[in-house]
Amino acid sequence: MKASMTETSGFKTVAPSVKDSRATRRARRETREITLIVAAVVVLLAVGAINHRFVSFENIRFMVLNSVVLSLVALGQTWVIATKGIDLSVAPIMGLTAVVTGLLAQGSGLPLIGAFGIALVIGLVLGTINGLLVARLTIPPIIVTLGTYSIYSGLIFIYSNGTQVDQVPAAYAAFGNGRIAPWLPIPIPVLTLAIVLFLCWFALGYTLFGRAVLAIGNNAVAAYNAGVSVISTQVRVYMISGVLAALAGLVFVCYTGSATVTTGTGDHVELQSIAVALIGGTAIAGGRGNMIGTVLGGLFLSVILTALVFLHVPPIWYSAGEGAMILVTVTLGMRQSRAGKAS
Repeated sequence: MKASMTETSGFKTVAPSVKDSRATRRARRETREITLIVAAVVVLLAVGAINHRFVSFENIRFMVLNSVVLSLVALGQTWVIATKGIDLSVAPIMGLTAVVTGLLAQGSGLPLIGAFGIALVIGLVLGTINGLLVARLTIPPIIVTLGTYSIYSGLIFIYSNGTQVDQVPAAYAAFGNGRIAPWLPIPIPVLTLAIVLFLCWFALGYTLFGRAVLAIGNNAVAAYNAGVSVISTQVRVYMISGVLAALAGLVFVCYTGSATVTTGTGDHVELQSIAVALIGGTAIAGGRGNMIGTVLGGLFLSVILTALVFLHVPPIWYSAGEGAMILVTVTLGMRQSRAGKAS
């Protein structure tokens, strides 16, 4: 590969081909984001014409809030997929966090700040286990996280002993359903998602760690030869995925006021998070991630699923629809990638 950097008077300048490549990638990201926004608006208008309650303020608020939990999980999934990995264990990590913090709050009045600390520990520990197994033992990510999916799911049953969360303290409910201020109608979970999105967007696009993640996704061997700490970076992306899945679990129990042994796993959050990341423009082959697209993908999926309810589509078709969306998105993404390489 020819060098893409030239030096003039001690300053590095980017070659025109690299500038064009970056501009092309930026254009693709923006096109994907605009497409998702337009698609969501089209669905809103189409279903709203059939049932005006679909476009009511309360239902739109519901769809936005309903997308927060999935989008948090999907942001972590985006980091992993960008390195050409996958994390199937996000669902039980989310469920375990929801059950542990919910039961402690319900039974002993655990303060909300303590719940955040417990969620952080659960996410870090379980995410680190995934990362070490993938990076240190070089076991394929799908095998590692499929195994830990079962282990972490078992931990939910062991800890809860079949007990479910059906009541949380007022502070939890206020965090999950409250607003930033009476005069500012932005739900606290939405603000939480916005902060996480900004941090992920900035870290992926403007830090050395983000560049290392994308370099590993493009070619791990070349990244290693260029001085990238491949093992450390891989471990950290699974840690991020674990922490964001745990945060999603805490937001879920605060928002709904409930949690059971099937929280996360029962709704196949792991598959939904993959679908959302891919719909948002993250490449399944690694090397490309779109954090804003991921959140828009989460909102789009929330709109679609809610529309199916309003259209009285049997729930049995929901999973089939999600699977079809994954297949179509991956196929289009691979064709676009091949076209980009050919050009």
